[in-house]
Amino acid sequence: MSLRGKNPLRVVDAHPGLGMGGSEARVMWGIAALRGYADVTLITGRAFELDRLNRHCGTDVRPTDFHARVTPQWLRRTVGHTDALRGAAFGRYLRRAEREFDVCCSGYNHMDFGKPTIQFMADFSFDDELRQAYDPSPPGARAWAHRRGLLRRAYLGLARAIAGRSAYDGRDDWIIANSHWTAAVLKERRGIVCRGVIYPPVVCDAPEVPWAERENGFVCLGRVSHEKRIERAIDIIARVRAMGHEVHLHLIGPIGDDAYGRMIAAKIRENAEWCFAEGSKTAREKFELLAKHKWAVHGRDGEAFGIAVAEQVRSGCVPFVPAIGGPAEIVGEESLCYRDEAEAAAKIDAMMCGPERQTAVCAHLADRAKLFSTDVFMGEFRQIVMDFAREHGVLGA
Repeated sequence: MSLRGKNPLRVVDAHPGLGMGGSEARVMWGIAALRGYADVTLITGRAFELDRLNRHCGTDVRPTDFHARVTPQWLRRTVGHTDALRGAAFGRYLRRAEREFDVCCSGYNHMDFGKPTIQFMADFSFDDELRQAYDPSPPGARAWAHRRGLLRRAYLGLARAIAGRSAYDGRDDWIIANSHWTAAVLKERRGIVCRGVIYPPVVCDAPEVPWAERENGFVCLGRVSHEKRIERAIDIIARVRAMGHEVHLHLIGPIGDDAYGRMIAAKIRENAEWCFAEGSKTAREKFELLAKHKWAVHGRDGEAFGIAVAEQVRSGCVPFVPAIGGPAEIVGEESLCYRDEAEAAAKIDAMMCGPERQTAVCAHLADRAKLFSTDVFMGEFRQIVMDFAREHGVLGA
């Protein structure tokens, strides 16, 4: 491999606001993947703490591994905190910087750099029709910005006005999906053909606990927000208990004081005998709890990937997941996929009553877990960047 001339390949990886989700891991492990291969700049729309991101993502990225650039504070204050307005202002900012880089990468959905870009798809929030199809509107005051109608159209119109548009039409972008299911949805619903699929990096530090020594209980992992359908997980386990199984449920994730958080807190109180709110956990605490349990349950339909489910699989749990979405692809097993709460409970009951089936499913999931490692991600990420650079004439053979 030879870089263009004597100068290193200049790569920018952009993310509108680094928080505590799965797309942040893609950015951080992407920086790690390019160490020694490229000069990397991270552009983001929100101030961040590198140590906190390293802890969250399981990385060891150092300040010397990349350049950091955060959008000006006046710009962040001007557009506020709503996703569409913040993303619109962020996109406009990116187009002022694109000439500095040989390869532009979007770490979170489509971004208009004004030239060919590697676009890493994370979810469907960039497309309002797809978002409406797969993400329900939140309860409470935030719902006005999500529901169809005059206010929604005005809100999105303002975002488009802030974003503006470059002259570039996007036809030479490389679209990288985070699951084959996401790629299929983009092709069927939007005619978008993905260049490839790269599963997100999944860190797992779970101890190895034999199946027979695990508790006959469930874990539900993820932030407690409306799109995660946490109430669905609680209702499924209530049905399983009604079938005579003495099981319990641990909910890992902070419960906020918003309308949805209050609703979930009330359901936990109603089922306090077997439903336990664990709140936020460190990575070690999370994986220790996963490794102590046989089962997991996931409630969100239409999720593009489902990092929590991949963590459960890598921890040795057997997750039951919705049949529509990336989590079904992660488990790759029909007996673990449900279409409604009744079917979920019936499949859980059948699995619990079949020890031989449990052995076969655990072996199957152990093979699936190999697909979701950080090493696999880094190799594929680096290859995509280098292939893109060669095709666009900025990297020699």
